[in-house]
Amino acid sequence: MNEVFVSYKREDEARVGRLVQALEGTGLSVWWDRGLSGGESWRRQIQAALDGAKCVIVVWTHDSVGPAGDFVRDEAGQAKRRGVLVPVFFDRVTPPLGFGE
Repeated sequence: MNEVFVSYKREDEARVGRLVQALEGTGLSVWWDRGLSGGESWRRQIQAALDGAKCVIVVWTHDSVGPAGDFVRDEAGQAKRRGVLVPVFFDRVTPPLGFGE
């Protein structure tokens, strides 16, 4: 089980990588989908990591709040229901409906 799950859009991978490095540098164990194996079990792998994380960092960017950010919004919703959501803004964007409080 990882302490931190990072949710982001693939287009933001380079920027998110620096965040992951910084978190790991403090000794935290971080899960992000970069090492995700292919095949049909990828959804199950993501769900297991999301369910097991003590904290879910959701990176809001132009891409993640847009129409193609449905997985990020879904992961954010699950984290919010569990009370483990930590939003991080990489761009000046308005968070999706339901995440602006």
